[in-house]
Amino acid sequence: MNEISVIGGGSWATALVKILTENSIYTNWYMRRSEQVRAINQDAINPDYLSFLKLDNTKIYASDQLDEIVARSKVILFVVPSAHLDSVCAAIPKEDLAEKFIITAIKGTVGPDNLLPSAYLARYFELKDFQQAIIAGPCHAEEIARNKKTYMTLCGPNETFISKISNGFASSYMQVNYSPDTLGVEYAAIYKNVVGIVCGMAEGLHYGDNFMAVLVANAIDELGLLLRAVGAPHVRLGSSTYLGDLLVTGYSAHSRNRTFGKYLGLGYSVFEARQLMGMVAEGYVATKGLMATVTSLGLNLPLLQTAYRVLYNHMAAIDEFKLLERNIR
Repeated sequence: MNEISVIGGGSWATALVKILTENSIYTNWYMRRSEQVRAINQDAINPDYLSFLKLDNTKIYASDQLDEIVARSKVILFVVPSAHLDSVCAAIPKEDLAEKFIITAIKGTVGPDNLLPSAYLARYFELKDFQQAIIAGPCHAEEIARNKKTYMTLCGPNETFISKISNGFASSYMQVNYSPDTLGVEYAAIYKNVVGIVCGMAEGLHYGDNFMAVLVANAIDELGLLLRAVGAPHVRLGSSTYLGDLLVTGYSAHSRNRTFGKYLGLGYSVFEARQLMGMVAEGYVATKGLMATVTSLGLNLPLLQTAYRVLYNHMAAIDEFKLLERNIR
């Protein structure tokens, strides 16, 4: 792989562009806002996300013209919030992706059917399994931007394609691993954002480390129940792709979902917390989609139910946590 098109202008997209260009991958970058495009092309800085990071814009072509960016490469990397994926796809003619390879770095469900991002893209563009791959964590964009040691997992059935793209993401600070478990990894990436919100609420409510440990232990158990119920075939729950991603989202100060949850625990309304964030907390939308899926599967996941009632039934976090105390062990 010597060229790629990246769709999305947030912090995660910016961190991935950093890695790709460091590896001399020429990057065609779609950003919705013309101000971002201008700043990348002129100053090599994304003014809205990771603005401390200087990029190598000799290897970047940035544009706010989506059709142009899609046309420039055979490999397309989608890095947009899950809530926006359907509108982005609607702006791309289906035939434009017919012969492309697609990489997804999105953590949430999509559309009224609550589809996984890879499943949504496959259905919308009539893609074959071999055309897709998924990027999974644990990877905080802020730490990638500062060259902190990170482990990334690439998932998908096409090992030949994944082998070709792996070198584009590997570096002295980035170790790239492979997993065939597309289904399990995508569901784990969605669920861990819900856990991040719940852990943040616990912090905002001034629970201590002892309770937080019990909370995370129960989250691990819930994740295992979920992955078994959806039929994920190759799960090693203690690996970094599953447990590692859950832990860093639940504990790290870089976690936007944790920060969002903390505001809720401190007593802010959902609207106020979203305004204070200034960035998308994927767990907000993910909670609703995942709750619908879990309900259809007949599962009882107290942490997910707590998040849902606070976010969508507008219950007070303090009341929901008193109930949660009785429902976890």
